[in-house]
Amino acid sequence: MAENSKLEAVLFDMDGVIIDSEPLWSKAEQQLLARRNLRYSPQLKTVMMGLDSSEAVGFLIKHYDLKESVGDVVEERNQLIAGLFREFLRPMPHALQLVRSVHAAEIKTGLASSSPKELVDLALGRLNITGLFDLILSGDQVARGKPAPDIYLTAARKLGVSHESCLVIEDAPHGVAAAKAAGMCCLAISTSASEPELAAADRVVGDFDQVDLALLQDLVQHRIQRSQSTQKK
Repeated sequence: MAENSKLEAVLFDMDGVIIDSEPLWSKAEQQLLARRNLRYSPQLKTVMMGLDSSEAVGFLIKHYDLKESVGDVVEERNQLIAGLFREFLRPMPHALQLVRSVHAAEIKTGLASSSPKELVDLALGRLNITGLFDLILSGDQVARGKPAPDIYLTAARKLGVSHESCLVIEDAPHGVAAAKAAGMCCLAISTSASEPELAAADRVVGDFDQVDLALLQDLVQHRIQRSQSTQKK
C-alpha cells in the first residue's frame, strides 16, 4: 500500500456502533413523553438518530408543541438514558473486537459521539473500554453537531492525521452525512437504519462480523486512489 494512500485513523460513532443503545434511547424518549401523557412514534427515531442532545430535544419540543425549555428537557432525557445505561447497556456484537484489532495495529482510534460527555464517559466506563481510544469527542465539545462535519474534522486535527486518511464508522444518516461532509471515507452499519437510508456511505454492511481491518484499509486506499486519478484528469 502506498505511503500516501494508507489508513491512519478509524473514527467510531458510539450509539448504535460501539454500544447497543438505540433501543434504550427510544425507551428513554417513550418514558419522557409518557410523563406528559404523549405517545412516542417510532418514526421519530429516523429523524432524531445521530443528532446531538439539544437538536434532538428541540425537534421533540417542536413536534409535540411542548411549552418547556430545551435545557430542562435535555437534562431530564439524559437522566432517563443514564439510568437505562446503568441497567441494560451492552456493546454491539463484534464491535469491540474490531476496535481492538485497529488499536493493536497501531492505527489511531477515535470516538466521535453526538451524545453529551457525561453519557459518553458513563458508557465507556461501564464497558471498561475508555483506554481503547486515542481520542474521545462528544457532541457538546464542538460548535455544530452532525450532520455538520465539525466533530470529525476536529477529531482528525487532534489526532494529527489528514481527513483523507480517516475512515468513519456510522449507523445513522446524519452521521454518514457528517463524515462525507468532512471528506472522509465512511463505512455504515445497517443495524439502526436501512441500507437505502445509508446509501451515501462508501460501503454499507449488515453487521460487524462482515468487517475486518483489511476491509477498512482497502476502502481508504481505493477512495484515495480514485480521488488522485480524478485530480490528474
